[in-house]
Amino acid sequence: MIEHDLRPPPQPPVTSSPGSIGAALPATLPEPQAYHRAARVLWHRRYWWRPLVTLVVTAAVFVVMNFQVMVPLLIAGEIWPAAATSSSLTDPLNPADQFLGLGMLALLVPAVLVGTLAGYGRAGIALSVLGRFRWGLLGRAALVVVPVFVLLNLVLNLILEREAIVVPQLSAGVVLAWLLALVLSPLQCAGEEFAFRALPMQMLGTWLRRPVLGILLPVPLFVLGHGYSWMGQIDIALFAIVMGLLAWKTGGLEIPILVHTANNWTLFAIAPLIPGFTEQGEVELLGLLLALIPMLLLSAGIWWWYSRRAGLGLWEPQRGRGVPLADR
Repeated sequence: MIEHDLRPPPQPPVTSSPGSIGAALPATLPEPQAYHRAARVLWHRRYWWRPLVTLVVTAAVFVVMNFQVMVPLLIAGEIWPAAATSSSLTDPLNPADQFLGLGMLALLVPAVLVGTLAGYGRAGIALSVLGRFRWGLLGRAALVVVPVFVLLNLVLNLILEREAIVVPQLSAGVVLAWLLALVLSPLQCAGEEFAFRALPMQMLGTWLRRPVLGILLPVPLFVLGHGYSWMGQIDIALFAIVMGLLAWKTGGLEIPILVHTANNWTLFAIAPLIPGFTEQGEVELLGLLLALIPMLLLSAGIWWWYSRRAGLGLWEPQRGRGVPLADR
């Protein structure tokens, strides 16, 4: 049964500061919380309406930034055909397609951070339970995660699709499109993790003790954002669930962003060489297994490794107080 938690926050005990009149400071720190409950460590941040403010501000910022960044691009395409998008909006050789498709999702990063700041008064809780992005953790995990996806996505696909490889003429537009994909794809992946993991998990975690709904409710929206066949959508749904679990376990978005980026970046790296490679459509059983099984095994390994590294039980999440501290 889901435990609802709508009680008013307990007032922290206070102590008077010497030499001051009426000054009051918390005498004790709040209890560390898991990632989905990060808002509960902030005094006076626990009221029911704060997640709603976070959502509304995030949506408003995202819409405004899209008008400021993307609308001028579309207007430029009408005036200057060389800057126009393709009819599919997914052509890996078209710079406008890459900038529009990836850049729009990248704007979710500042949108969620501004929304979290407005709703809870501290943007860092969206990053991790330590209130900051743990670059050291990401770097250590990348030593294993990146080579795995290079072998799976880059090397294996070049072997399987070797007869379909077409080397395009290296015009300025093709090079620019490829560079935009490589630069923007990590930001695009981060944007999706902020929007589909951090935002719903911490919104619902303000009200509910357990993370299950915060992990599962965004999955249908994440699936609808992709155009694969039903077999491909199984992979997308399981990927979303696993990334939510990893965020809960590790206490932040670093590992989900790393896995998501390693997957997408290696695919975008070879997309210009294989026509239609990144188009979303029919997925066969072999493609599903090649994508799903390594991802599940790698995620299980990360889960076990982080439990050992942080001294946690297998089903125990990383907790923190939402303030910057040294890496553990």
